[in-house]
Amino acid sequence: MEHRTFLSKRNIGLDFLRAILILEGVLYHAARSLPGSNNWYYVADKNQADIFSAIIEFIHTFRMEAFFFLSGMFSAMVFARKGAQFFLNNRCKRVLLPLVASFAFIPGVMYVITAAIKGEALSLEGVLHGYTYLHHLWFLVSLSAMSFLIPGRWYNRLAQGMRRLPFLALVIALIVACNVFFVVKFLVKDSGEFISLIPVTARFAVYYAAGYALYLNSDKIPQISQSWLLNNWLVAALGLISLLAFYVVLHQHITSSLKYVPVLISSVFSVVFSYWLVFTFEKLRMKENALVKGIVDSALVIYIMHYPLVITGAWLLDDYIPDNLSVTYVFINTLVALCLSTLLYLVIKQFSALSVLFGLKPTTKSPSSLANQKG
Repeated sequence: MEHRTFLSKRNIGLDFLRAILILEGVLYHAARSLPGSNNWYYVADKNQADIFSAIIEFIHTFRMEAFFFLSGMFSAMVFARKGAQFFLNNRCKRVLLPLVASFAFIPGVMYVITAAIKGEALSLEGVLHGYTYLHHLWFLVSLSAMSFLIPGRWYNRLAQGMRRLPFLALVIALIVACNVFFVVKFLVKDSGEFISLIPVTARFAVYYAAGYALYLNSDKIPQISQSWLLNNWLVAALGLISLLAFYVVLHQHITSSLKYVPVLISSVFSVVFSYWLVFTFEKLRMKENALVKGIVDSALVIYIMHYPLVITGAWLLDDYIPDNLSVTYVFINTLVALCLSTLLYLVIKQFSALSVLFGLKPTTKSPSSLANQKG
């Protein structure tokens, strides 16, 4: 079933896309401090920016979906080329170990920051309770579950089933499955973060399985890529409809269950867009350079580190930026968090032990530099 021309060698465009999808989370979390967000750590005293907030919420409906789609596709590639044992070892190094390392300090740091924002005294009980929250690390938990708890043969069987479906039927099946799990998440939303994560993981596993199947069935890509569902104008129209739905909800201050309608509408777009993104970026003849390599290599560490920084920044910057400059406030906070997170990445990169903990390849010195040191 493996197709020799699809991802026959490393594709810089898709690596870059995956990194950008992760890093967009910095902007999303910075924007959540604007009025209109629910249950966020700090909501700024700023004017609402409905159009900007609608764009951010719209992007959020396909960002992680496309990320898991790509993850499934690359997982299938590693399985096919290097075997299950290599895949599991790689997942331990690149996903599970960074999860354990980041969970060791992120909940504690977030507890301290939250207490400072609320003006509450610190306590040991509070610290321990803080470790009942995953914060932004949930996606590493979900990715670990997809990698370690679901056998590879199950994905192979799903790929065989998806292979038999016409592309339109496949898209409809994926949309229905995603929305079923979204409804389940809504029904259990008050049962605690760890319970809610089960349907969330199941929903994103649909995208993961779809990406996995795409690689195994890559001989069908020439046919799929020509489908009318992936027409540029249709994709753009679906995106515009989804964006307008988010704008209406925000502008009309809809707080009932109707506020979830844009998410359901966007599920159609996110499935189609995941395929469209892969086919578009796979064709890019992007060459690796220092900037692209830096973005790809640092994406996970920056994403892990940005969270406490961007929330602290939202709190500290609020008094210094006028209320009518809501978008400027978000972008300044995003830029500061990105810069500080990048600095932390560069520090981590210099230490072999820390590099291993955060899934990085330790910095190695070239033979010429070693020779110069010996000389």
